[in-house]
Amino acid sequence: MYFQLFTEQRRANHARPDNVHPHANRIRIVTSKEAQMLFIVAALALMGVLLGAAAHTPLPLFLAAAGAIGAWLLIFFIRERTGHKGS
Repeated sequence: MYFQLFTEQRRANHARPDNVHPHANRIRIVTSKEAQMLFIVAALALMGVLLGAAAHTPLPLFLAAAGAIGAWLLIFFIRERTGHKGS
């Protein structure tokens, strides 16, 4: 009895069938904040895969790769600090 009353009230309030989602016709646009969060999640997943692979590499190869990545990050940092002073 309660379920029947609840269903009738819901139909009266929404005036649409039960199987249609209220936002079915909307196109969802991803906001900048959501895009940043998706990027962070993807970066963390990639980092987890790379760290798992790094655990199985020989130490000299790991240190060489870490040095190359560190140098790349240092160059990127210097370029960002010196190249964008006007903005």
